[in-house]
Amino acid sequence: MKTDIELSIIMPCFNEEKTVGICIKKAKKAIKDLKIKGEVIVVDNNSTDNSIKNSLKAGARVVKERKAGYGNALKRGFKEAKGKYIIMADSDDTYDFYESKKIYKKLKQGYDLVMGDRYKRGKIEKGATPLSHKIGAPILTFILNIFYHTKISDAHCGIRGISKDAYRSLNMQTEGMEFASEMIVKAGKMKLNITEVPVTLSKRKGSEAKLSTFSDGWRHLSFLLTQGTNFTFIYPGILIFLLGTLIFILLSPGHFTIFGRTFYYHVLYIASIFVILGYNILIFGILTKQYSSNEKFIKPDRITKIIKSINMNKILLFGLFLILLSIGILTDAYIIWSRNHFGTLLSSGKVIAGVTIFILGSQTIFSGLFSKIIELKK
Repeated sequence: MKTDIELSIIMPCFNEEKTVGICIKKAKKAIKDLKIKGEVIVVDNNSTDNSIKNSLKAGARVVKERKAGYGNALKRGFKEAKGKYIIMADSDDTYDFYESKKIYKKLKQGYDLVMGDRYKRGKIEKGATPLSHKIGAPILTFILNIFYHTKISDAHCGIRGISKDAYRSLNMQTEGMEFASEMIVKAGKMKLNITEVPVTLSKRKGSEAKLSTFSDGWRHLSFLLTQGTNFTFIYPGILIFLLGTLIFILLSPGHFTIFGRTFYYHVLYIASIFVILGYNILIFGILTKQYSSNEKFIKPDRITKIIKSINMNKILLFGLFLILLSIGILTDAYIIWSRNHFGTLLSSGKVIAGVTIFILGSQTIFSGLFSKIIELKK
């Protein structure tokens, strides 16, 4: 349903009776100064104090989200929002909602997502954030920029704006604090037009902070790692697998010399570990991408398209081929051993190679079957 509301300002709220009214007044003043039609929505997330009463008194529209979690509250707020553009921030008055004006102006210029920036051009008041956050947030921002080719100075700033159309395209899923990371990850993958504006983070004046440094930090990091499948699984898996394969090739004559030192078949044990480990990581990456694509966590890329194009029978046949190849290599090693009257095993390299290939074949078959289960769930 179309409305003439231009801007919706969303405030998730859990026991913020001291500050929610102040935030609403600042937001309403920003809307008034912009001379547009807007609304302020407070999403109450099971408050037990006077947050709802104070929100209504200050003139906000209050909606309730019973399912606990920062992401759940914001998703409810976005669902309820009627504006063409949406700005979000906590109702603890650490961010000044009057700064919504410059975020809105950037959205009107055509940007899909406008982030607040506390670090590079903005300001953090003394005592507004602990040292752990000052260290952790830039590290997580750095990882996000590397994985997703974004150029954001402050990926975890709590005040940000997004167009309603852009938000709908993101298909947000997470329920907790990692909602903030998911928004940027998906915006980066979809190549949305992103910019930043300087903002100030003020010292908390009301209730205690809801953010848990380690648990919420880990939620952000684990989300980035699971979504950055190429950097977490695919690339490391390929690198480790190729390293192990290279060692096998170098030792195929029986030994190889490098930097004046000669290595024999004993090194093949390490090579076998590398090959199996790399292959496992690569399989995890492929299955993760397949699952994430099916659940619409990520958009299908070249790898997921290749996976879907491979017939299940071909995967099973390739796994069977590897197993038969390993049996052939092990049989040859056994024949050589028998000719030596089962004395010293002269073909240890073949045994290691045969066992390694057998494991790879088995993994291929079972991962292929698991991949089929993922597709059936779809």
